Amino acid sequence: MPFFKRNNYISIWFMDEGLQSSPPILLIPGLTCDLHDWSWQIQFLLDLGFRVISFDIRGQGRSSAPAPTPGIISWPGPNADAAIIDYFPETRAYDIIALLKHLSITSVIVMSHSQGSLESYYLATVRPDLVRALITLDPVYRFDNAFREANASYFDLPSNTISKMIVYFEMTYSESTPEWQKTWHIRRAKEMNEQVMYAMSWGGWGNFDCLGRKEVAITVFSGKLKCPRLTIGSSEDAVAVDRNDIVKRNDLDECVVIEGRGHWFHQLASDEFNYILKDWLRKVGELPVKYM
Repeated sequence: MPFFKRNNYISIWFMDEGLQSSPPILLIPGLTCDLHDWSWQIQFLLDLGFRVISFDIRGQGRSSAPAPTPGIISWPGPNADAAIIDYFPETRAYDIIALLKHLSITSVIVMSHSQGSLESYYLATVRPDLVRALITLDPVYRFDNAFREANASYFDLPSNTISKMIVYFEMTYSESTPEWQKTWHIRRAKEMNEQVMYAMSWGGWGNFDCLGRKEVAITVFSGKLKCPRLTIGSSEDAVAVDRNDIVKRNDLDECVVIEGRGHWFHQLASDEFNYILKDWLRKVGELPVKYM
């Protein structure tokens, strides 16, 4: 269970499971989350014959979380000095590109949850040769500029970001959400560095050009995604941008809703979710041969 040294400042904790010769699938967690969020899918995917790559994004879990460089309000770009520490999703996407290169993976299925959708869609946009299929759970780019400005107080102070995120979590749960899951989320969020949490939130939707804003996401992603994609949401609103605004390639692009289980439905409704996932992978020809 190694670390991948991205540079002198960032090391990425990852797990590479399954046969090296099997088709790879990469799992990207959401904000405050880690590779354990996919525990309800990992063995399922291994049993289907996949090589499963799970990891903690920079700033979370066991991966490096150095303090962000002060004064960075926009993404510094792919060629920025490694000494400039930022937590924009574009930078995290380039972390993924480097990790996949380290693992000698040249083509991969990518599955992401929540804010991880920003990394996965950006990755598929800038490296369409690398991403062969996309599965996204409750993507965050459904919030428009008006929503962002109405909630501008979220970014008042870095020291308040974690407590405000915990309050936001309550809006993502359903009546059936168990207390153990809420406790897990609160404890994990409190483990994070408040400056890092603020930088990750800002990088997602804080600035006017951030990928987590609906208007920006549509401009950056629509018409540029070349692989088939499956979007699964906890509500119709959660899949609305993919259904209505991001150009579909063909009928292989699907949107599905799993209601009543909250934002982490892939855990609380794992059997239903895994069935939908397997069925779609079969439709797009991405299941290992013996399961086709």
